[in-house]
Amino acid sequence: MFVEYRPSDSFLHRLDVRTKVAGFVVLTVVSFVFISPMFVLVPLVVSVLMLIEARVPVSGVTPVLKPLLPIFLLMVVITGFTFPPQNFRDPGNAAVIFRLSSGDAFAFSMGGLFYGTTLAMRILVMVVASTVMTYTTSVADILQMMKKMKMPYQIAFVIATGIRFVPVMRRKAELIQQAQMSRGAAFGKGGPIDSLKSYIPVLVPMIVESIRMSDNLAVAMLNRGFGAMKTTTSLHEIRMAPVDYAVCAGEVVVLAAAILAKVKNLGVL
Repeated sequence: MFVEYRPSDSFLHRLDVRTKVAGFVVLTVVSFVFISPMFVLVPLVVSVLMLIEARVPVSGVTPVLKPLLPIFLLMVVITGFTFPPQNFRDPGNAAVIFRLSSGDAFAFSMGGLFYGTTLAMRILVMVVASTVMTYTTSVADILQMMKKMKMPYQIAFVIATGIRFVPVMRRKAELIQQAQMSRGAAFGKGGPIDSLKSYIPVLVPMIVESIRMSDNLAVAMLNRGFGAMKTTTSLHEIRMAPVDYAVCAGEVVVLAAAILAKVKNLGVL
């Protein structure tokens, strides 16, 4: 879900990290407030527009979304058959698209299709929004934000470091897999057990590489006196600019509008 930070001069890059985190929370909450896919489409479109504005490369999003496609399809199929018809406010959503048997137990409803699409779109919103946030926000800014939230520096450093090394380890896994394939290894073939066993040539080097990287990181931290002082300073202090306050005000308005629409029973099936 995380991509590596790339410095740029885009509008989203210039925003404060707290503004971007608040935007991610608002988009996620709005997508979970509504059940109708037409309403969830709004935060999804906003997330995609943010992705374009931040100039996130397609290569940074494709590896994240590709494994999710079978999950999205499975969610739509399961909810299409299992979502209870009595939960529909609109009688038209109880219409059956097709049946696998003569009874109602295996009926694929229109509302179930809509709800499954909504669930998939919610995950997509979180994936795209988090990708934009990590691509436009440096680890140092995330660390400063956690410090301003009075989080212990050691815990904040562990979280920020974990975010930083997710894309690094993903690239290393791809390189190891390509190296093993050049040596004749085949992945994902055979039954479930054989398919899992085929990834052992990737898993073992990944564990060794993770231990080596953690050891190098520990040595580098000790050489820089990590933990010697209770308080730390930052080279660049994060500050909220007027545009950040304006964007935050817009986020509050959007969240309030979504809650009001929910109270008025909008965005239901």
